[in-house]
Amino acid sequence: MEAQRSTAPRRRSDAVDIGLRVFADHGLTTAAVQKVADQMGVSQPYVFRLFGSKRDFFLACLAELEARIRQVIGQTAAQRPDTPLPAMRAGFRALIADGVITGFWLQACAVARSDEVVAVRCRAVLRGVLDEADRHSAAGAEELRDTMARGALVVMLQALGVDLTEGSQAAVDSLRTGPDQS
Repeated sequence: MEAQRSTAPRRRSDAVDIGLRVFADHGLTTAAVQKVADQMGVSQPYVFRLFGSKRDFFLACLAELEARIRQVIGQTAAQRPDTPLPAMRAGFRALIADGVITGFWLQACAVARSDEVVAVRCRAVLRGVLDEADRHSAAGAEELRDTMARGALVVMLQALGVDLTEGSQAAVDSLRTGPDQS
């Protein structure tokens, strides 16, 4: 049987999947792009040819992050139409459990501080996530804001290595009452 070559769209998809993980750990660096190339078994220039630039590669990963979050929102809301927001929150926690989405989002926010193009795209991600949540629930603006704030808290706690197995409230309580582990 003859080996079939991968198409450029398939390679882009593979690169984005790997890129989310690598950028989450290494930020928007040329070294990160080299790690993606190494994991794909291609050259770094090939990765640049797929996307045009390091920033465009990063933006493609940011678009995938949004797509994954929106998909989880839609799927979980459909499973629990009577209580969509708690279902969406649970789905989001499951999505970020491995730390990839959290790490990538924090890197994106850090890049956004000095790159207006990335900042605009990050704001669009937040807007898209809010629109998706709004579309699948009857929640008002205040409830959506609170849900988004809970998600941000979970992302921050996870990034800091706080145990979230008992939920975000228990994690916050443990920070308030537990010993400092510095």
